[in-house]
Amino acid sequence: METVQNRHPVYAGVLGGFGSTTWKGLVPDSKNQNMALMMSTPIEVREGGSVWGILAGYELSPYFAIETSYMRYPDAKIYFDSMSLFSFNNDGQREFKTETETVNLMGKIMLILPNSTFRVYSSAGIADVHRNDLLVNQWLMSPTFGAGINFHVSEHFMTELGANYTAGFGESQLEPTNTYIPFLYSVSLRLAYLF
Repeated sequence: METVQNRHPVYAGVLGGFGSTTWKGLVPDSKNQNMALMMSTPIEVREGGSVWGILAGYELSPYFAIETSYMRYPDAKIYFDSMSLFSFNNDGQREFKTETETVNLMGKIMLILPNSTFRVYSSAGIADVHRNDLLVNQWLMSPTFGAGINFHVSEHFMTELGANYTAGFGESQLEPTNTYIPFLYSVSLRLAYLF
């Protein structure tokens, strides 16, 4: 069986899978809910679903690659109590939808499994996380990490199964949703063409 070689170092492709934001972290546990918290934090969150994106990379060797990607995460819906500050400040609204996307630049270290075209990898880099909704339209640079396995289907096609985590930002304040940038998780299947 032919092993992985670096004959076609440039690649580009698409990805799809499951992912989620972490807005639920702002909802107090039922045993901790009280009137003061209901005024400042969400009471319910609906999030998680399909992610999609595009990617491109360059393999410097069969063991190391530089990769950039764009990922669109599922929208999240955030719900508030009618007596909340959010509702008071937004003409009685009790919910809003928020969109999240990232642009990543990562380095990938790969380990070739003996006598195969499989490689396991770990990756690390930076992500520009974009939150866009009624309250905030903001980009934030954050660390991002990944791991997975890829497989050369043929000389020109590679598939990959991987997981990714991207850090966000949150701080304790009266209305935490005003500055929160969600932490992101995803598992995706990628298909790339090697030029």
